[in-house]
Amino acid sequence: MGWFVLYLWMSVISVALARLRRGPLRPTWSFGYEVVTCAQKRFHERVARLSPVAERRAWGSIRASGPALRRVARDREKLGSVEVVTLTPHEEPNPQRVVLYLHGGSFIYGSESSHGELCSRLALASRAKVVFPLYRLAPEHPFPAALDDAMGVYRALVEGGISPRNLVLAGDSAGGNLVLALLALLRDEGVELPCAGVLISPWVDLAARDGSMQENEPYDWASPWMFDRWAREYMGQGNVRDPRASPALADLRGLPPLLIQIGTAELLYDQVTALAQRARSAGVDVTLEEYPDLTHLWHSLAPMFPKFQAGMDRIGAFAIHRTGSSA
Repeated sequence: MGWFVLYLWMSVISVALARLRRGPLRPTWSFGYEVVTCAQKRFHERVARLSPVAERRAWGSIRASGPALRRVARDREKLGSVEVVTLTPHEEPNPQRVVLYLHGGSFIYGSESSHGELCSRLALASRAKVVFPLYRLAPEHPFPAALDDAMGVYRALVEGGISPRNLVLAGDSAGGNLVLALLALLRDEGVELPCAGVLISPWVDLAARDGSMQENEPYDWASPWMFDRWAREYMGQGNVRDPRASPALADLRGLPPLLIQIGTAELLYDQVTALAQRARSAGVDVTLEEYPDLTHLWHSLAPMFPKFQAGMDRIGAFAIHRTGSSA
């Protein structure tokens, strides 16, 4: 946390000087958002050069905090062999509606600390219980360990009495990858599918390095070389073009309705919009929401920038609509 605070103060000075010369880096960026994005990029450039264990520890030191955490009950349990955290709103939860949330973190980090606030906001917006698996992380547990864990938790929920008609899969970044891969795997294995999927800034093609991956590097807080490293750590001896690892390449026919959210300043923008087009061509009901000038997983900044709550509210409304109940 200390390094990130230092980078925030450094970014206040550098962004102020830069804006005097050229104005906002992106047309809609406020001074505050540009400062935070600059600090995120500096922090990422530092920690992405560490070992996976050290990088995980660095991200774990940044604990998301905000008012939403105080409005949910948190419990831990095991579903199958996987430990999960469940987040349930204190007020007006629908006991039948469940969101299975697969966190991002490049397949090598991510935890309740990094995603607790975001998932609490999702629980409140959807009036649902959010189930947050602590799936195994690479490189200690390479592909397909995380996908296997996601499948195990899904099966345990259904076998435990949760109807797929009341179950939504959701995830961000690498977690969005796992959501799409899991949907295709469930279909292929003849398992009843959930009623919908939500992909937030999903990393769905591990091999993609062109287009927005290069053009948006000055704006987003990651860099293409980081994706090379993360893909190597995750895949081990696997092939990045395996559709289970890069589900943008999978057969998308027969998948449930999808809500996809992406910022137009993201490195992942091109692969996500291409995914939406492929899914529609395969007959999938796709709602693609593009957020102008926003960077990767802007939702996590809602405690600092309240207008970003709108994305979570849209996801909550989608989950309520697709589960067919507003109770």
